[in-house]
Amino acid sequence: MRRSFRLVSVAGLFAALAVTGCQERERGGQAGAEVRRGGEGAAVQQPGAPAPAGQPQGQQPGATAEPIRDLTIVLVTPDRPALFNRQVDLVGAQVQKVSNDRVFWVGPSADRTVPVYLDDQARSSLQQGQHKLQKGDQVALVGQIRQTPSAQLAQQQWGLSSEEANELSGAQAYLHVTRILIGEKPGLQGGQQQGTQGGQQQGTQQGTQGGQHQGTQQGQQGGRTGGQGR
Repeated sequence: MRRSFRLVSVAGLFAALAVTGCQERERGGQAGAEVRRGGEGAAVQQPGAPAPAGQPQGQQPGATAEPIRDLTIVLVTPDRPALFNRQVDLVGAQVQKVSNDRVFWVGPSADRTVPVYLDDQARSSLQQGQHKLQKGDQVALVGQIRQTPSAQLAQQQWGLSSEEANELSGAQAYLHVTRILIGEKPGLQGGQQQGTQGGQQQGTQQGTQGGQHQGTQQGQQGGRTGGQGR
């Protein structure tokens, strides 16, 4: 009886060891399958770890902002510092006020404007073309949105009055322009074209009517002369 008990105990021990070995192999196989699903050589990133160098978090590689082509975007943005360093490419911006040969304001009305500063290149192009900015001019502007200087600095370096300097500083942002082109004033070109076309049409009608009237008179006179000859 004692020998039988020992034989059974030894057999049970080997069976338990075999079961444990099978369980270990199964766990190892599952781990290997997970590694294979992740791809060979794939790096596992822990939660909260920083993004790889050169790739900002939350931003696609190579993503860039388009230039602002509508001045209304600047006017309606309450947080103008968010627009700093954005490029601008505006056409048909209307000049509302001119402070000097470098600084002026553009916008749809006198109470809705954005300050503009011309750099040396833009200012030189106006001087070479003998253009002088005036209120009501339509301009095309290329440049960048930047932070306005302090009122004191604007007075000293930009040549502004204290009132204009405070207005500039309160705007938070201004357009630093590198290229400018002055267009026609609103309605001026269209009025000239309409006037020219109207004058030409009226002159043609008057000439036609005059020629017909003169030809009729000459025909009547010729008819009377021929009747008298008979």
